[in-house]
Amino acid sequence: MKIVTWNVNSLKAREGFVARFLDALEPDVLCIQELKLEEELVPRDLFTARGYQLAIHAQRQWNGVLIASKRPIDAVETPLGAVEEGEARAIAATIGGVRFVNLYCPQGQSVESPKFPYKLAFYDGLIDWLGARVDPAEPWVLMGDLNVAPLPADVWDPALFVNVPSFHPEEHARWAKIEALGLEDVVRPRVPAGTHTFWDYRGGAFHKRQGMRIDHVLMTPPAAARVQEAWVEREWRKKKDDLAPSDHAPVVVTLAD
Repeated sequence: MKIVTWNVNSLKAREGFVARFLDALEPDVLCIQELKLEEELVPRDLFTARGYQLAIHAQRQWNGVLIASKRPIDAVETPLGAVEEGEARAIAATIGGVRFVNLYCPQGQSVESPKFPYKLAFYDGLIDWLGARVDPAEPWVLMGDLNVAPLPADVWDPALFVNVPSFHPEEHARWAKIEALGLEDVVRPRVPAGTHTFWDYRGGAFHKRQGMRIDHVLMTPPAAARVQEAWVEREWRKKKDDLAPSDHAPVVVTLAD
């Protein structure tokens, strides 16, 4: 099973790009973040014509998450308790006996902004929701744009990120709580140091390799034991003919069936 998480930064703007990606990589499960359009405007044919079922949680202009699967999707859950506060940021579903959670966590903007305590509150709600449900003896996959770089290797220059959102001690403390629930990062041990998933559009960050690893795949032990490979599709952060890329690259993990 090939699973992918990808913040597409507007599905409407990226429709042709996503079509090429689906045809090239043929993932079994694709978790998308930042749809930025309401559910009735989601281009369902983009997925159904390629054999995918869909689970969607969306809102106009902002946020939005989607799970596309070539296998049946069951037990869709959204919103996830008190996690979202009216924003379409999280969806859960069971696929092939594995419980998937697709997340688009708040960015936080700056520590002075009210968006930063909102981000921490979102994480607190998520931890409570996971803590009430996750059994480390069962297969769970938590994936998406978590907007946290857990380690110094996950930002291009740690000295520039001291007490900055996405690399703040308060966020790292919450990341540790998620790991303590029995969820492990299955990508970091399998990619070189300095592998990132997000590069700002501004200042030529992508070509300067000034990125961050904020898109993640975490698993409980039964799912993690099935991991074969994990990598970041950096090539899909590049322009394709006249198609502009997202500022995030897809993250791919393959699992033994």
